[in-house]
Amino acid sequence: MNHYDVIIIGGGITGTAIAHELSKYKLTAALLERGSDIGIGTTKGNGGVVHSGYDPTPGSVKAKINVQGANSYPKLAKDLQFGLINPGLFVVGFNDADKEVLEHKLDYGIKNGVKDLAIISAKQMRNREPHLSSEAKFALYAPTTTVVDPFEVALAFAENAKTNGVDIITNQTVTAIQKTKEGFIVTTSNTTYRCDYIVNAAGNHADDVAKLIGIEEYQIKPRHGDLLVFDKDMKNKPQTVMFPCPGPDTKGIACIPTVHGNTIVGSTATMMDDKESVCNYGPGIQILIDGVHRLLPDLEANQVIRTFAGLRPVVINHNNDFFIAESQTVKGFIHAAGIQSPGIASAPAIAETVRDLLDNAGLKINPKPNYQPYREKQIRFAELSLEEQDQLIRDNPAYGRIVCRCETVTEGEIIDAIHGNIPARTLDAIKRRTRAGMGRCQSGFCQYKIIALLSRELKIPLDDVCLEDRGSELLWGKVKGEA
Repeated sequence: MNHYDVIIIGGGITGTAIAHELSKYKLTAALLERGSDIGIGTTKGNGGVVHSGYDPTPGSVKAKINVQGANSYPKLAKDLQFGLINPGLFVVGFNDADKEVLEHKLDYGIKNGVKDLAIISAKQMRNREPHLSSEAKFALYAPTTTVVDPFEVALAFAENAKTNGVDIITNQTVTAIQKTKEGFIVTTSNTTYRCDYIVNAAGNHADDVAKLIGIEEYQIKPRHGDLLVFDKDMKNKPQTVMFPCPGPDTKGIACIPTVHGNTIVGSTATMMDDKESVCNYGPGIQILIDGVHRLLPDLEANQVIRTFAGLRPVVINHNNDFFIAESQTVKGFIHAAGIQSPGIASAPAIAETVRDLLDNAGLKINPKPNYQPYREKQIRFAELSLEEQDQLIRDNPAYGRIVCRCETVTEGEIIDAIHGNIPARTLDAIKRRTRAGMGRCQSGFCQYKIIALLSRELKIPLDDVCLEDRGSELLWGKVKGEA
């Protein structure tokens, strides 16, 4: 039976950030993810804004770690080689009541330690965003706001953690947890593990995981959000993250430039009981279109190439705050729960907070002298110069065979992903790592080629290739040829 000092349950950006942080120390750790890949829950259904910290109520857990986490991103992006842009952010006001809210948020931001916040005029806004609604009067401007691809960050955390000795284990649904004199026994659908400490970072299912050991210290309900993806070549493309003046439970419908050149609009905010439903809903899509048109009236809805949805875990009756603490009833069991917005921004600081909780609980936290802080940059053929592309093709002809025409993704990149540090075993896993299938045609031309590459490289039949988890096989028997 495998024994670890720490087991982390949940492989989203929170769990992988914790794994990355713990990999810096002389201890043994494993991350257990129920899905076929890391980052396929709340993390992938996210707009990617690294919020600067003007929104959380001063004194809350969110306020204490949002700014700290956001400030970590430029160095992390450099060390771990993930994409990051700095478009800044407008919270747009349309009337005097909005201005009062924005001044309130300005005060929050100053108290939370956010730098360079200011209330700016309509003229100043339109110097950056000339297509902004004529009804917009002023905005809270947060110039330090950055944007990332949340899955790419989670993958970078996980790969670096694995390089530094953390075991990243997928397809591990936790079915039972037992407390013993020595620590914990964690049973999954196919394996049993022992550990001294548990970190519960299971997202929307964190309360369900806690109940496995009799802990009922909080309840989670998911907040459903629809999102839209616009084509890279859309007209009147915004350069700044833009939100309307926020409401009590949501920051409102935002327009977000991405690290990959698309624009995302999102998201709605509907409390649900179903922890698995990531369906899109017609009324939600219309709310998004109407909401973004309030900010950018000329944005053309016919430029939408994809809709998707995410679920954000909310701890009920907890002031809309994170729940990060050691269990009051089971020692050595650490909660990192209710990580909704600003969860992306806060992830690095959540990881440091969890490290300190483990230290206080008795785990020896001693720095690892041979810790490797750097991750090799993933090859992006489309981003290389012609000279670099030519040399790459000479070294390996697979980089000269284009699989995805929309995003210019090569066979070489797909093979790299399949055999990567955290390997891609499914169509969607390839999509998230390489962007093959994320372009205008939404995999209409490249899907069958990727299926063939997965079959060949994994040495599995074509009809064993899945979209995501087992049960999502893409093909069913032959459609042509002999029976």
